[in-house]
Amino acid sequence: MTHKPIVYWAPPGEIPAIKNDANNMITNNLVKTRLILDKILDNINSGDKVAVKVHVGEAHNTHYLRADYVREVVRAIKEKGGIPTLVETQGLGLHSQTIDFSEGYNICIAHRTCSEDHEKIAILHGYNEQVTGAPLKFVDGERGLDGKLIDIDGIQLKNVSIGTGLFEFDKFVVVSHFKGHPQATFGGSLKQLGIGSVTKRNKHLAHYYDLIRINQQVCHTSKCKQQCVPSCPVRAIRIEGENAIIDALTCYGCFACTSSKICPVEGAIVKPDVTNAKDICERFIDNALGVLSSIGREKFRFINFVFDVTLMCDCVANPGAPVVPDLGILGSKDPVALDKACIDLEINAPGLPTLKPTGKWSDPLPSGVEKFSVLNPLSKDVNVNYQFNAALKNNLGSIEYELKKI
Repeated sequence: MTHKPIVYWAPPGEIPAIKNDANNMITNNLVKTRLILDKILDNINSGDKVAVKVHVGEAHNTHYLRADYVREVVRAIKEKGGIPTLVETQGLGLHSQTIDFSEGYNICIAHRTCSEDHEKIAILHGYNEQVTGAPLKFVDGERGLDGKLIDIDGIQLKNVSIGTGLFEFDKFVVVSHFKGHPQATFGGSLKQLGIGSVTKRNKHLAHYYDLIRINQQVCHTSKCKQQCVPSCPVRAIRIEGENAIIDALTCYGCFACTSSKICPVEGAIVKPDVTNAKDICERFIDNALGVLSSIGREKFRFINFVFDVTLMCDCVANPGAPVVPDLGILGSKDPVALDKACIDLEINAPGLPTLKPTGKWSDPLPSGVEKFSVLNPLSKDVNVNYQFNAALKNNLGSIEYELKKI
């Protein structure tokens, strides 16, 4: 008989505690975090090096997961004798962006592309050892390029570049802020595995159908000064004969070479198309397959915080207002069951009204409606089942689960 995976749930709701006793404080979210961890951290032994996968949030995003919750994870691991380290990977792309509002006032976003800027945002958001009790390590290196290539038999991808530093650890606790996503519909544990644990190469291959390529019919060394070669930060471009060549295993899709200032020959360097909603899900679920199968899925435990459930992800600077009330904290050994339980709670919850540009409040969506899909401003071709269908094809877990309330 096959047993359904257990998903532990600490429901939302905190009692205002004038009297700070156990009856009141047991409803505190930090206390509930520990109660969930006590149920799932059964695989950590004394001396284990434990990677705590986190997402520190983009600059100017105020809905990222508070570092207080990560501190509780660190404390629970230490009390079991484990040695925790927060782990992160660099974001997709190469450059930060400055936005001017008025004279003397501007903001800078997209800081998560290299370790120097990424670490500054991490510290600003409390993701450092002084606050959490554990150091932060970028497991894919300074620029997000340090990876170990793993062969898989995925739905769309046949190899995955996983952050090299992940292989240094004995156990893994994946900490996720559950929220919406413009293409994948939602982001939870599966996305932390499939996007947050791979190098820029496979982040790019999730978001785009292919790497940047050279059109050999158009490219010719007589038409330019070969500025594409020095423009590449990873030296993926070289000249062979009368054409440029891009090494597909080295390129990670930074698009530096595609600027008209670099390549004056129109059509010589071809940008790939952006993946649609179904394909991005299948591709990052393929990435997740690479992570779990190469490291060992029995080494992983997962906890989702369903607070500040915005329509957009923590990778963007302005993710919008929450679309449902806080839904609590959930933990499991099965990332598929865990994310499915979170989606089921989101569907069953009432929606929250939002203030329109006209100054009027919208009517909240009722219980029974999947809010992320209905409210998605970028695409109507989003579906929560894309992730789950791909995860089932790759045998990553179960969408059937037993929900146990803490």
